[in-house]
Amino acid sequence: MNPKSVLMIVARYPATHGHTTVIDNLCICLNKMGIRTDVGAFEFDRDPPSNTGKILLNKKKSFFAGVNNLDYDIIHIHQPRVNYYLLSVKPAKTIILHYHGASTIIHEINFKLSMMLHKKRISKIIAVSNAAVSQIKRIAGDLDPEVVYNGVDINFFKPGLSHPYQKGVPQLLFVSALRKYKNTQTIIKAMPLLLKKYPKAHLQIVGDGEEFQNLSKLIEQKGLRESVELIGNISDQKELCLRYSSCDLYLSASKIEACPVPPFEAMACGKPVVLYDIEAHREIINSSSAGIIFHSEDEVEICNKISEAYENRVQLGKMARKFAEEHDWSITCNKIVNIYKKFMK
Repeated sequence: MNPKSVLMIVARYPATHGHTTVIDNLCICLNKMGIRTDVGAFEFDRDPPSNTGKILLNKKKSFFAGVNNLDYDIIHIHQPRVNYYLLSVKPAKTIILHYHGASTIIHEINFKLSMMLHKKRISKIIAVSNAAVSQIKRIAGDLDPEVVYNGVDINFFKPGLSHPYQKGVPQLLFVSALRKYKNTQTIIKAMPLLLKKYPKAHLQIVGDGEEFQNLSKLIEQKGLRESVELIGNISDQKELCLRYSSCDLYLSASKIEACPVPPFEAMACGKPVVLYDIEAHREIINSSSAGIIFHSEDEVEICNKISEAYENRVQLGKMARKFAEEHDWSITCNKIVNIYKKFMK
């Protein structure tokens, strides 16, 4: 049977961009299915989506009472660090841990320690990709997670929309928090060579973070102010959707990912992806046939792969949309509900 209620938990809401996108969409989808779904956190910087409740958790109370005083059938945890409070007492409820990947050594150590302490108190681990499963096994051994890919709203992100932000040919796009491991400078450094073949090429970088100023300086040093644009963070989803619609190709040179959401959003808009050779990116390309992998940071190779994808963008774009349709949030949500059902009495 279906659970009647689910509480999604993070330490602070909103969490990192990818976590929050997943949590928000699961809340929206589950609530539409008639399953009361709320967000719990120790701190809130904004409210969750409409029709989703906000549960302010207390660390001291959580540590001594665990989750048993929370009136929900399913406790769905999205960050292992909250386990130290929520799972300090043996739970009498179903505990789901959603593993989104570990991007730093600290995250890896924290996950390993949490599994040493709490794995017997967790009913099931959901991993966002097979790449995430590999990461789990490397960090904490074989924990038998179940893979459920992140999703995308195919009715919101879709082909055929206007392209008001197209400034070049080809128009290239990268969307992410600008952290060092995202390796954004690599695609910027490839632009001078790409401009020799496509003089009107233009790259837009959407996002903010610790690397913003360094990337801005690099763009200035390379004389790329007319060809590379740092957009900053976009909170308006309609504008973000039109950024995808306006591009010809989506690029990422990120070195650490588990199941990044932006490529899914780009593919839903019918856009091919050109991604750096890491396990999560290979998994996306192999599953979708909607893009091309580049294997090094060599500018010649990157430019050749961009050119290849651009010349084949129509066929790759069709495969991109097909893949997205197979990963609509409604499909992802149903898979998660099926996991919940296994633990409902």
